[in-house]
Amino acid sequence: MNSSSTIRGVQADFENLLHALTLRQHVAPHEPVGQSLEHTIADLGVCPNAVRESLSRLQIDRQHPIGRLRRTELMQLARTVHRFWRQTVETSQSGR
Repeated sequence: MNSSSTIRGVQADFENLLHALTLRQHVAPHEPVGQSLEHTIADLGVCPNAVRESLSRLQIDRQHPIGRLRRTELMQLARTVHRFWRQTVETSQSGR
């Protein structure tokens, strides 16, 4: 597997992740952030550990409604999840 290949859809980059979270924010604004991120795990194949680490690092309560996040917070969440997700994939690829 070369460096441009990825595991389970990681090619869904930051913009795709941000789009998915923005969509959840508009479709289900009262949904908890944790549940919205569970949808990204299922829909985009995001690593659950990346989600968990991101919420912890940013100190975001999983029960906080996704619709209450400001755009900048949503972007920071998407970037952080994406960064940890990429690190997980790179680590798993280099361990082969």
